[in-house]
Amino acid sequence: MTGENPPDRGRGKVDAQNRHLAQQAGLDQDLESQVPPLYGRFTATILAVILALLIVVSILIMV
Repeated sequence: MTGENPPDRGRGKVDAQNRHLAQQAGLDQDLESQVPPLYGRFTATILAVILALLIVVSILIMV
């Protein structure tokens, strides 16, 4: 004997049952697909307009 533990034959069945339960409950989905976006389209547009206005104003002040 090399000192290694023999594989637990019941563990594979338990793992299969856990995977099956997770699939039924929807827990096996990718978590990133459930995260909402940080900013919505409207907020991103407003931020872009404000940034553009700040750039234009800073250019006009330098002239």
